[in-house]
Amino acid sequence: MKQLKAKGLVMSGISIALLLSACGQESEEEAEASGNNQTDQAETGELTIYSSGPGGMAEQLVDAFEEETGVEVDMFQGTTGDVLGRLQAEEDNPIADVVVLASLPPALEYKDRGMTLAYESEYADSLHDGWFDDDFHYYGFSASALGLSYNTELLEDLPEDWSDLTEARFSDQLAVPDPTQSGTARDFVAAFINQEGDDGWELLEQLAGNGLTLEGANNPALQTVITGANTMVMAGVDYMVYNNMEQGEPVDLIFPESGTMITPRPAFILESAENIDSAQQYIDFILSDQGQEIVADAYLLPSRVDIQPHEIRAGVEDIPQLDFEWSYLEEHNEDILERFLEIVR
Repeated sequence: MKQLKAKGLVMSGISIALLLSACGQESEEEAEASGNNQTDQAETGELTIYSSGPGGMAEQLVDAFEEETGVEVDMFQGTTGDVLGRLQAEEDNPIADVVVLASLPPALEYKDRGMTLAYESEYADSLHDGWFDDDFHYYGFSASALGLSYNTELLEDLPEDWSDLTEARFSDQLAVPDPTQSGTARDFVAAFINQEGDDGWELLEQLAGNGLTLEGANNPALQTVITGANTMVMAGVDYMVYNNMEQGEPVDLIFPESGTMITPRPAFILESAENIDSAQQYIDFILSDQGQEIVADAYLLPSRVDIQPHEIRAGVEDIPQLDFEWSYLEEHNEDILERFLEIVR
């Protein structure tokens, strides 16, 4: 596996010339008759993946995929924001074949814009309902749930719901991942408002009045709990908590009784991808038994209903969920984020 440099990759002039030559030799009628499309392109021999974290899982998946298939992979890793920023910068000269994110709404947007390629994986019928696109443009191959992460040495009387966080004992002791850096935190705020409406905004204002702070992306926010700088983080991803628990850190989490969200982590093939066959193989691999076991070992929820999650973590059926629509998040995320930041900052 190669890690991509910031400059990225550029298609060679020879490849472009060959492609243009082939296009010039084939009439529109011949192209239609032969079903000419992107899957007929010659592969470059290297699959390019842009992936959000967790880094360890991304690397294990790629290493196992390379060993299984012999396909060489170049991978760029970063937050969902990093990946989306890079894709936007390269929109006129796309480089990635496969994109993996920690937030689902951008995958919906990319599909709506005609920037994803449909592929029906052999494992599609084995996935949790709602975790993949009905037209097979993206697959939530793993998921995290957002909970209340707390320091076990500082908190004994646990809250039961989000509204309990307005109590005086949480004054200046409560944080949330910054939704400008964490796609999952951003999704949570929108999902919470989708369910609660005006009551949700009122609660967020009360939490801001109780000293709610933004603490960077998910891991920096969790670290403030581990060190004791904060007693609790709301809407942090659960897999990081389970990982730190296994390492002996004084941290645990609960899921509020009125509901939280499970956030599928989508993987999709870009419509502009050059290495279609390899990209399809990668989608199948991360949904395969081996790929899903790597997901489970990383404390994330596997997308396949027949693959059990890690023994220390809560399963899908154990997590109360908010009543929201992903389409609402896609449509209203920006406006909700702007209002949320005005309240909290």
